[in-house]
Amino acid sequence: MLFKYFIEFDDLGEIKNFHKSKKECKDCKEYLVKLIPIDRKREKLEREANKFNKAADKLLSDVKKFDTELNKTIKNLRRIR
Repeated sequence: MLFKYFIEFDDLGEIKNFHKSKKECKDCKEYLVKLIPIDRKREKLEREANKFNKAADKLLSDVKKFDTELNKTIKNLRRIR
């Protein structure tokens, strides 16, 4: 969403006043302001998805290690015969 505002800044660069019309403010400059909504649920979902992906990667690594150890054990058992 885009809005037109007349904004007055203080000495530190902070917004001092903002108005919808030039009549309400003498030393203001005209600015276009874009408002972007923040979807907190999406951010939480992305964090959870990242956690899940890391856990899945770790599980895959552990399964490969287990498979390697199992194959070593099977080879050793075949030698015992």
